[in-house]
Amino acid sequence: MPSAVIKFTGTLAKINTDYLRCIYIYLVRGPEVLAQTGVQEDGTFSLALSRHAALAAGGQSLHAVVGPAGMEKHLDHLPNLHRLPIKRAHLEKTETEYKIPTEGLKLSEDVLKLWWTWCRWYCISGNVVGPDGCPVPGAQVTAYSVGFNLWGFSKTPEATVNADQNGHFTACFCWCTCAFCFPCWPCWPIWWECWPWWWEFDILHVLETLERVQLQPNRSFAGLQTGAVLSRPVGSDLIRGQGFVAARKAGTEFKPDASRTAYIKNKLASPAIREFFPWWWWCCDDPNIVFSVTQGANTIVDENPATDTRWCLEDGSTVTLVGNSQTVTACSNPPVDEGFAWTRVGNIPADLPHISGGYAVGSPGTDTSDMAFAGGLDIYAGFGDPNVAYYQVNAGQWSADPSRGGTAPGSASPISASLYNYVFIYSGATLTFSGQIQMGPFNQGGLSNLYATQTARQNGPTPPGLAAFPAHAPGDFILWAYDGLTVSAEASALIGGANVGAVDLTVNAYTSALAPLTLVPSGTLTLTIDETGLTTEKVTGITAFRADGSLALQTGTGDCPAYDVGPGGYVMISTTVSDTNGHLFEYYIDAQYGHGHEVAVASPGVRGYRSNPLTAPAPAGVRLLGDPDYGYKGWIGGSDVAYFPCAPGGTQCTTSPTNGLPFGLTNEPPDCCYEFRIRYAKRVTNGYYYPSLADGDFQTISLKFSS
Repeated sequence: MPSAVIKFTGTLAKINTDYLRCIYIYLVRGPEVLAQTGVQEDGTFSLALSRHAALAAGGQSLHAVVGPAGMEKHLDHLPNLHRLPIKRAHLEKTETEYKIPTEGLKLSEDVLKLWWTWCRWYCISGNVVGPDGCPVPGAQVTAYSVGFNLWGFSKTPEATVNADQNGHFTACFCWCTCAFCFPCWPCWPIWWECWPWWWEFDILHVLETLERVQLQPNRSFAGLQTGAVLSRPVGSDLIRGQGFVAARKAGTEFKPDASRTAYIKNKLASPAIREFFPWWWWCCDDPNIVFSVTQGANTIVDENPATDTRWCLEDGSTVTLVGNSQTVTACSNPPVDEGFAWTRVGNIPADLPHISGGYAVGSPGTDTSDMAFAGGLDIYAGFGDPNVAYYQVNAGQWSADPSRGGTAPGSASPISASLYNYVFIYSGATLTFSGQIQMGPFNQGGLSNLYATQTARQNGPTPPGLAAFPAHAPGDFILWAYDGLTVSAEASALIGGANVGAVDLTVNAYTSALAPLTLVPSGTLTLTIDETGLTTEKVTGITAFRADGSLALQTGTGDCPAYDVGPGGYVMISTTVSDTNGHLFEYYIDAQYGHGHEVAVASPGVRGYRSNPLTAPAPAGVRLLGDPDYGYKGWIGGSDVAYFPCAPGGTQCTTSPTNGLPFGLTNEPPDCCYEFRIRYAKRVTNGYYYPSLADGDFQTISLKFSS
């Protein structure tokens, strides 16, 4: 019975490999390309097409076309293509495979050289790293060329390669261009209808220059290039939207802007402007590239062609691809020459001056200094004694904060948090295994809550209750993703499940025979932990005033009150933002109004641990209230007020997001519904991420500023 799919095969006569890798076979019917494929090094090729498509009714017959790669849209324009007819009568008799008759087909050196003027072997190298900056071994990288069609940006996969154990990759593919077939502007021939947004600053600069020049009928734009009026910059800079220094206005954000796009379309709607606009400046012969990266079942990089395209990326370029939070990386741990040492908490080195008094020092003099620890903690260490096979991690509890008069622990007990690492195993250049490996805890020989070192886990006997280490041969390369990971646990697990406290971490070490080892030196890691949220973050009231300081007329009540403050009027926003544990980071009042408008209230602006603190000193004999107490690494916070649009007296005015002018001095805010929201954060870290602001309590009111 005939197959539903017909396989088309064939063999080309011996051709130089440099030429062969840029030759494609196309199955075409009239102007339509039904299938295409490259040619193997031995000259063979294979395509599959449904029987229904191959035998579709119509006056045009099926052909196999031999030509340069990447030219499926332009076969009608190219000379010296070889077309091999496929007779329908023969095809109807085919059961499963049809051999395309290539006998007698000769691709002369002259023809191949001509094709090669359009094609070249294009290569990009790069490294895949995780958010922590460490390499991602074994990741699968796909390079795409980016185009533009009626539906927007398109991605065509060009090459897929595997990164090596160091996260390095090189992707190569045949890249062919046909300069006389099509311009490079995205939506040619109606080029004035679309473009990538990052061209817009340069397009506007050219348009503004053209409008300043008196354009005469039939005057060539080329004449403008030679003078100081407008000279063509480097093509690669233009393509990336970086061609003109003056094109980027100070303070203008480099991002899509619908109003800017509409403004350019309006300008280019004029035939007079289009006649002189040099669209061909933006053309190039290099591909536009984006990448995707997978690691196992996870997609860790997926670049958006609308925002991430490397436009006109030159051959031989190098890129760095940064994976998302699902990425498994392989960071090397600093070596420990003798004894035992804690090396880092997340990415924070575990010694002075990076951790002091239980706190991450962070960036001294900024709001991200003196941070307590919270969240999932990955703690790394190293053993200088090669005889260490197993270990326990002991947690001793402080009586109070180590930086606020707490007493060091007198005893400690082993923790029992589960610990997993991640392993890559390479046999030569082939990745044979990647996955999680449990390191502990396990009980053995009368000892509880033991963990295996990396060496013992891959070479020693399987600990009780744990799965066997993956099979591997002598000489295989074994790479631990989290080299030296000794503890991985929620911070509260280190302080007996409490939310706030401090801990000293130490280790006991054992040989493979479970004999105890004395490690000299043997470090202690002190961590202050705070897993609580803020004690209070609340808008306690809003009072509205006229310009003369008198109370404004209230025109509406309820959950969203309304006030007529008039020209020069303002509101006072009263808040309480405090943290009993003294780990307040920053807060400010955010004003949102209308459709998508958002501004930070300028008076007083951001309150921070080190920036713009409160001015009221702590009461005598009371610690950690009011202004920060840097000696105790604490800031509780308290009651505060903010003013919108200006503080009394017309100072510290909020800047309008619509025109960049300060409200209250040169213009009035619009009559609108306003939402005043607290944005805040705690001063804590897990070693990877610093504090980030979150949305808190808010109050909505309607304000009338007009007369």
